Amino acid sequence: MDVLEHYRALFRNSETVLRDMIDANGTEALVSSHNYLLDFDVLKMAIAERPEAAVFESAVKEYQFALFALVSGQYRHAFGGLRLFFELMLSTVQFSAHEIDYRMWTKDSKDINWNSLKDAQNGVFSTNFIRAFNPSFSDCGKQYSAIAEAVYRECSEFVHGNAGTHATLPSDIVFQSNAFCSWHDKAATMRMAIIFAFSARYLNYVSKEATDRMEPVITEAIGDLSQVQEIFAKSSGD
Repeated sequence: MDVLEHYRALFRNSETVLRDMIDANGTEALVSSHNYLLDFDVLKMAIAERPEAAVFESAVKEYQFALFALVSGQYRHAFGGLRLFFELMLSTVQFSAHEIDYRMWTKDSKDINWNSLKDAQNGVFSTNFIRAFNPSFSDCGKQYSAIAEAVYRECSEFVHGNAGTHATLPSDIVFQSNAFCSWHDKAATMRMAIIFAFSARYLNYVSKEATDRMEPVITEAIGDLSQVQEIFAKSSGD
């Protein structure tokens, strides 16, 4: 087999993965996760004029690459891409409060650091950070921090090549239902944590038009929070 034929065979295997996913009734999960992109577009419009919007756009690109890896049967890379997406999304929120860090990051003078994002004192889910922008949300930060930490750690197992991931992932390019479903579960969890962090940071600072556009996205994800209900009840009454 020559080199080009080797890679053609890999592409054919990926097509088989997609076909097997459809046969296994995976289309609904794929469509749901793909449609999260519509939610992210709504959130992006709310911060379109802010510097950190560029980080948000990079995050969405990584999400799309992760989805492509997933439907191609590249599960380890799909989880790794999902983790990077999560880091960039939360960094968008963090950079909004630390523009100097954002400027340094764009010049490759500062790295994105997960420990900083989840820091109990100053991270994006910390009481101090949330209270500065939306005090009513501050009591919920610890809950969402725990959720974010758990899903990030689960994706990190694939990035670091933990032994258990070698046992659970297929050695060839084939459809694996458990990995496929797990990816979608993690994507949904990340979406919820991102929407909470985004709401806590920006809801008090966006226009009425942006608030109205964001309402269905936010209420669908975290509408059980009384703080969210109060904000949109007040908005509708203005």
